[in-house]
Amino acid sequence: MWSDLLPFDPAGILFPAAPLLLALAALLTFRHPEWARRLAGALCLPVALLAAAAVPADALGGLMLALTAFIGWVILRYSDRYLANHPRQPAYLRGLLLTLAAVWALVGANHLLLLVLAWAATDVFLHGLLTFFRERPAALLAARKRLLAVGAANGLLLAGSIWLYARFGTFALDGLAQAIAAPGGQDGLTGPALLITLGVILKSAQLPVHGWILQVMEAPTPVSALLHAGIVNIGGFVLLRLAGLLEAAPVAQALLVTVGGLTAGLAALVMMTRVSVKVMLAWSTCAQMGFMLLEIGLGAYPLALLHLLAHSLYKAHAFLAAGGTARRLTRLPAPRAAQTVPFAGLALGLAGLATVAWLAGLDPRQEPALLILGLALLTGLVPLLRDAAVANRTVRLRLAGAALGLVLAYALWHHLFAAVLPLATAAPSVVWLALPALGLVLLQVVQETVIARPDGALARRLHPLAFAGFHLDEGMTRLTLRLWPGAVTPVAPSTPVFQPANREHA
Repeated sequence: MWSDLLPFDPAGILFPAAPLLLALAALLTFRHPEWARRLAGALCLPVALLAAAAVPADALGGLMLALTAFIGWVILRYSDRYLANHPRQPAYLRGLLLTLAAVWALVGANHLLLLVLAWAATDVFLHGLLTFFRERPAALLAARKRLLAVGAANGLLLAGSIWLYARFGTFALDGLAQAIAAPGGQDGLTGPALLITLGVILKSAQLPVHGWILQVMEAPTPVSALLHAGIVNIGGFVLLRLAGLLEAAPVAQALLVTVGGLTAGLAALVMMTRVSVKVMLAWSTCAQMGFMLLEIGLGAYPLALLHLLAHSLYKAHAFLAAGGTARRLTRLPAPRAAQTVPFAGLALGLAGLATVAWLAGLDPRQEPALLILGLALLTGLVPLLRDAAVANRTVRLRLAGAALGLVLAYALWHHLFAAVLPLATAAPSVVWLALPALGLVLLQVVQETVIARPDGALARRLHPLAFAGFHLDEGMTRLTLRLWPGAVTPVAPSTPVFQPANREHA
């Protein structure tokens, strides 16, 4: 391992030093913004490499730091052109660097109170980025909606942390894990576990406080990429850090399964009605975060970690490349008539999935959550099966190969991440396995019915509701406008209206 080749402990030095150096770069933006940009850009990649070396000492923190450092480097490179010659570029760069520094402090913290405070600092710095274009009313409204949600969440997280300190006498995360695992340590933890779980849900864009993440598209595109790829998924990271606490409180796990499952299902339906690329990606983030919380609630920690990393990389690319989508769509072939997936195709896909799982040594009897995740994987293969139903033999073979490759990759990554992060010690109850399974089947039936009969009764009734987001955000909007009556009144711009230098990516 790399850590064996280094004459120092990379985790012990990197986790405290990296955020401090990035904060120093942020201070340079007041006098020398170009120096600050170069220093930050030169810092991100080495931090990512050293974080990879720190994985043996702290797998979760090392992987998350490597991820956020790499995404930060990409966003800094992108921002060079996006906000070139903008009068407020130094302020944007300062906010970006401070946000990244707070995230790095969070992922490297072995202290629960420091973690909560760093997360709150991330919220403060991100708020400045979300309101970068202060003359846009929608940006102000969305940012203030988020401020309400994260403000309540920070209060819950702080209360839960203090409760744990009162119970065990320490804020150290490793100390808390040892105390919870000790005999009698799991008694009386339902209260703090629920407080922390509710706080994470409020920060993770889950229904019904999800509206802000759909409406922050007025912020600069790099900010959207950072939000969706490196910040909103912090909730998953925090829950994985506190997995032992969750296992001591089945009610908290049930809450994650319920809220995450409902959010994933409803957001997936709403996505079908969206034509705006960025708004569709935002609803996708709601759905993906919901499914990640569902995985954590079921105790599938390795797959939740894989989901977190893969979703972050995908969303960073998707937002930064969103400007080229319209041009790519013009090169696509004309759409075919809607097709349903034949029953034989589903049966074949299920049989193939079961065979690969058996060959890979995956045993649902030991890991019951694999049944739900395997069912989710099968529904994800439905588009390939649908295309295969109308394709010629050659294309069918290619699609079958692609499906097989996805299943094999799923099994391989499961084994790899299971070595990094173990599964929950206790299997979820049959009830909490059955409910997500029924939800996945129902969602797939609804989607297939709408695709097969877009003018049918179900589609006509469902489309207006889904297009309106099932009206779940209206209460939060009314509350925000009641607290900030001027939230929709634009602030006069202090600088001329700016158009990004690279309009292709705007």
